[in-house]
Amino acid sequence: MPMCPHRLPALLAALAAAGAPFHGVSVRAEEAPSPVIAVVAEAANGVVREFRLTGTVSARREARLSSRTDGLVAAVLVDEGSLVEPGEVLATLDTRLAEINLEMIRAEIAQAEVELSEAKRREEEVREISQTGGFAKSEADTRKTAVRIREAALRRLQVRAEEQTELIERHRLIAPFGGVISEKIAEEGEWVETGTPVVQLVETENVRFDLQVPQEFLARVAAIERIQVYLDAFPNKPLGATVQVMVPVKDTVSRTFLTRLSLEDPEKLSAPGMSGTAVASYRTDQAASVRIPRDAVVRFPDGTAKVWIVVGEDGNEKVVSRKVRTGGTLGEFTEITEGLEGGERVVLKGNEGLREDQSVKASLGKIAGQGG
Repeated sequence: MPMCPHRLPALLAALAAAGAPFHGVSVRAEEAPSPVIAVVAEAANGVVREFRLTGTVSARREARLSSRTDGLVAAVLVDEGSLVEPGEVLATLDTRLAEINLEMIRAEIAQAEVELSEAKRREEEVREISQTGGFAKSEADTRKTAVRIREAALRRLQVRAEEQTELIERHRLIAPFGGVISEKIAEEGEWVETGTPVVQLVETENVRFDLQVPQEFLARVAAIERIQVYLDAFPNKPLGATVQVMVPVKDTVSRTFLTRLSLEDPEKLSAPGMSGTAVASYRTDQAASVRIPRDAVVRFPDGTAKVWIVVGEDGNEKVVSRKVRTGGTLGEFTEITEGLEGGERVVLKGNEGLREDQSVKASLGKIAGQGG
């Protein structure tokens, strides 16, 4: 049956679309450029990475406060959890016997003052007479010596009174700094000796965050650019921190170094004993490195990796592959240590099934933090 002339163009188009030979020539429709999304590889002076270490909030000062003298506990004026100010009285001992001794000394002082006054009167009586020869000079010297003896005796009693007053003062336990009472050790009615702990006081201001840093992390600590602490009690409220000190003596068992961080805690969230995690960002010392999204890297089972790079201008763009060597990974990004110099347009989306020199139509995406 003869073919209708008006159906021939449609048949030829179908054969061309299928790549069927027509008079010895393969007919193929012109391939449309594949749409891809590319990003600009970002050159950096080393890639910022992170490491995490767990730690504990510690107080700048913590003390088990003890009595400064022997005695019977008369009153403990605080309890666990009590907030105290510097100089506040925390406990008192029975001072009755010490006060009686002080009264006896004061009575002796009064007597000594009378005796000194009498000695001075007697010394005054003979002072002028002895100068004219009407009174033996030796007797005048004796009365003058008696005055000095009475003065020395009075001064000795005054010193004893000061000592007894200080002893009575030592029957009071005073807070050397402000903080919270973490433990009440002694109770009323107990006999305590000098050095016996009565309460434990923990400073709540200017707390620190202590880390045990493994020795292989020391270089990273030295290169820290930013560090934040996430307390386990408040995981969604990061606290700013700075490295305060690194103790240069390691723990010979765990081979770690104590590192203390000062916390920025305006809301007073932290308290001694709390656990948390320090997240530190540091910059590698790799001089020439490039950062790209990790999805832009095509990896192969043998461990090699490559990226697709867009070359050419609008309307005449194509892709070429380039082998790369990857470094560390930080979040959504990968460090490229070899193969890229920065500034290349790297295919991020649509890189599945690409061929060398394949025509593409690229739209430019953006790495987080880049301008443009």
